[in-house]
Amino acid sequence: MSEERPLGRDEKPVILMADDDEDDCMLARDAFEESKAHGVFCCVENGIELLDYLSRSGKHRRETRCLPALILLDLNMPRKNGRQALAEIKSVPVFQNIPIVVLTTSRQEKDVTFCREMGARDVITKPALFSEWVALMIALVG
Repeated sequence: MSEERPLGRDEKPVILMADDDEDDCMLARDAFEESKAHGVFCCVENGIELLDYLSRSGKHRRETRCLPALILLDLNMPRKNGRQALAEIKSVPVFQNIPIVVLTTSRQEKDVTFCREMGARDVITKPALFSEWVALMIALVG
């Protein structure tokens, strides 16, 4: 696994979203920009790509940015879902302190309980409107 690298003076914090829905990634990216939050917004498509990004392996092996300041995690993704990715991230000491906010359409109490028990900072229902996405980005990283 990679060693955590602290932010350099001129580096912006990375907000990393793992979601297989292109529209949600686009909305979140646009809302991040609209919120005027400080940082860089990146998206990955699934849990495998998320872990590759964090460990700088696979197509992210040449990644030079520091570890994310925040991970926005969808629960229902192909290949490796958010539950599996959350459990794996929280089991790796160098990744354990990265705040993770789960964004989901699930309203099942078992999902909320699992995420909180695994160490997610919060579990939030995905916004329906762009203005709600902007407000969420302001609340999370603004």
